[in-house]
Amino acid sequence: MRYCTFGRTGLRLSTVSLGSNRLGDPGIGPEVWPPLVQRALELGVNFFDTSISYNQGRSEAVLGQVTSRWPAPTYVSTKVGFDIDWEAAAEWQKRDYSAAAIRRDVRGQLARLRRESIDMYLLHSPTVADLERGDWQHAIDELKRTGVVKWFGISTSSHESGIWAIEHGADLLQIEYDMLSRTAEDELLPLAQRENVGIMVRTPLARGLLTGKFKLGEPIPAEQQWRRPTGERLQDRLQRIEQLRFLERPGQTLAQAALRFVLAHPAVHCVVPGARTIAQLEDNVAAAEADLQPEELARIRELHQEL
Repeated sequence: MRYCTFGRTGLRLSTVSLGSNRLGDPGIGPEVWPPLVQRALELGVNFFDTSISYNQGRSEAVLGQVTSRWPAPTYVSTKVGFDIDWEAAAEWQKRDYSAAAIRRDVRGQLARLRRESIDMYLLHSPTVADLERGDWQHAIDELKRTGVVKWFGISTSSHESGIWAIEHGADLLQIEYDMLSRTAEDELLPLAQRENVGIMVRTPLARGLLTGKFKLGEPIPAEQQWRRPTGERLQDRLQRIEQLRFLERPGQTLAQAALRFVLAHPAVHCVVPGARTIAQLEDNVAAAEADLQPEELARIRELHQEL
């Protein structure tokens, strides 16, 4: 495993993390998840990203259960803004970034994570309008002043929200950036680098498309369709992925190449791909063992210029 200093926070984080949105998935026995986190720790992962809304707090609870027993330091980022019971209420798009909601939710998050403080606390996908009109800053300032939260940021809903957050003092961001969508390189990542803001990248595998498991000319099965493109947009992306197959070589899968591409950007500190199995986790972690070859990076950029 490789480690890097996470921007101005000074934290030394594993460059490959475990995105924990699947921990505690319904319909799967609860005994499945602790071994996944345990294996991540054994592989050198020392950073985990989660949220109050991931499986009604079960993700936070699994992380707390396992990391609280681990002898070495571990770091956790978690998010606030969605109701913990959004699944039961069928209101997954309802968000509350108010100071009252933050003060209400943070205590339960500390308890589930089994921590006295939260390393990184993020608003979960606020828009610029949410950031401008809310009183969330009062709660965040209070939590930082009292040591309950050490570092603050947002999980971006757009590059514009990330830029706003940096300009208003955010310490870190969680952003979307991958080999198929490089628009973060235009403004957001250069600004983050100048301001020494910690950058973690979610969905670095383009919601699974960059694993290469979906085939050109075929639709995505309905049960796997969530938040993935459809129709011509899907086929266009799959066509672009076929052009990237040259990255598959001994010692490197397409998914590992995709993670290495994201980590090659100097403003990026870590990637937070999700995993449901130990095999998926081990494949992701192996991406930290090497870099893309210079000629591979050059060819990727040539393909983008041809679009």
